[in-house]
Amino acid sequence: MERSMDAKSSDREKRIESWFKRAINPLTKIKKNIILSYKTVLRVVSTGSSDDEIAEDQAALGADEMQPWKTKALEDFKAWLSEGPEQAPSALSVTPDTCDLYTLLSEFTALKQEIKMQNREQHRTLKALNQITAMTDAYGEVMDHFNEKTKQIADLEHNIRMETEKRTVSYFLDIRDSLVRGKAACPVPVSKKGFFQRTPKNMDNIREGYDMAIRKFDASLALLDIQPIVSTGAVFDPMVMKALESRAAEGVEKGTVVETVSGGFKRGDEILRYAQVIVAD
Repeated sequence: MERSMDAKSSDREKRIESWFKRAINPLTKIKKNIILSYKTVLRVVSTGSSDDEIAEDQAALGADEMQPWKTKALEDFKAWLSEGPEQAPSALSVTPDTCDLYTLLSEFTALKQEIKMQNREQHRTLKALNQITAMTDAYGEVMDHFNEKTKQIADLEHNIRMETEKRTVSYFLDIRDSLVRGKAACPVPVSKKGFFQRTPKNMDNIREGYDMAIRKFDASLALLDIQPIVSTGAVFDPMVMKALESRAAEGVEKGTVVETVSGGFKRGDEILRYAQVIVAD
């Protein structure tokens, strides 16, 4: 039984060897033709062989008649070689025998593996880039949402601050009205003179004190961008004033404010408090 198996193995090896020889035979002929053509070209370049010698080499290739395209190819190759340097390049020292079929297939296999590796690396890189792009887009959306919320918070903080300032200031506006009424009342005692009534002392200083207090009060309001509305002596403006009553006044044009009961104030275009006035009839 072992002999029969050895015989079968020997027959298989013979068939493989026969098939390999039949497959290699055309390649061997092609290799010989390439070597002969290569030697012919080298002989033309190095020694300047004659046309008869070239014809002999062509006959050695086994071609009875040269096809036109082959002749044209050889002529073009010869013309190209004639333009080359006189000295043969060092690379021509390598013989075609050094490149066999096994080496060629090995190089192609290695190239194929290298291409596969490069494709895998390229795929990984592309996948990583896509992930980075997705993360960047998500980060951009988060930043846009964050900026929007930050702006909303800033607007809310500004509105709260403005409303707080307005409510806080409103409690002190009556104080300014009191200072204005006190200043207006200062000249009254001075005008009343009599035998049994003396003029109050330092009345001018008191008036200057009222002026100073009103200026400081207005300066503090200006820090909050709050301005008093000028009303007394001005033409009645229903946009910033409210008329409590009308009064006959000599020498005053009709519609002119003759007295301010409560001063008005504004911040920019916003009216914080309307001026309550008495208008000339």
